[in-house]
Amino acid sequence: MSTVLELRRFKAPRWIHTEAGQWAYESNEEWRHAANQTFGVTERRLLLDEAEALRKRTSETA
Repeated sequence: MSTVLELRRFKAPRWIHTEAGQWAYESNEEWRHAANQTFGVTERRLLLDEAEALRKRTSETA
């Protein structure tokens, strides 16, 4: 367990369990809004896949 406390502005829902999902929820307002309005398992999986793609694109341009 890490002893470093991470300060976050937003608390992501429990279903957002991937690192990319956490990152997208914290950094992308449009993605966060979509995540807050999504209840179906299939739609949530698609959002997590989108978060992975967003994170990959962002890391490639950095």
